[in-house]
Amino acid sequence: MSSSGEESSEKKTVTIRGLSTDIYDRVSRLAKETGTTIGEIVNEALRRYITTLENISKAIDNMIRAGDVVVISGVSSLTVTKTDLESLDKPVVFKDMDELVFAEDITNDLIKNKVAKIVNVNTVYVPKSVSTLLIASKSEFVKKIVPK
Repeated sequence: MSSSGEESSEKKTVTIRGLSTDIYDRVSRLAKETGTTIGEIVNEALRRYITTLENISKAIDNMIRAGDVVVISGVSSLTVTKTDLESLDKPVVFKDMDELVFAEDITNDLIKNKVAKIVNVNTVYVPKSVSTLLIASKSEFVKKIVPK
């Protein structure tokens, strides 16, 4: 990026290791169908992904600066109970975890009132009594939401 925040028009050939062949095939088909190149599609996808992450980060930073949330992050696996959520005087942001487990005593009302965001968590386990759509509405970059 240049100092003005604009992207450089400089291009170079890169190799992306570990790219799913299915994703590559889908992008290749899309490029052919739309008359664009794979590079253009990947650049746009990455640009949007980065912008989304930056916006989420700014929103969380603003909530933290305003003193509106508690942030729990960097824990590999965490189980959260009703008592845990009720003990907090502010809503919580859960971020950067492999696994977040909401215990059986968690309710929709607790999620509505005490969970501000769930960000960059691989798997969120929720009791069957809790709405997965409610969890999804609070989630960004969550790979799986699993009722248990």
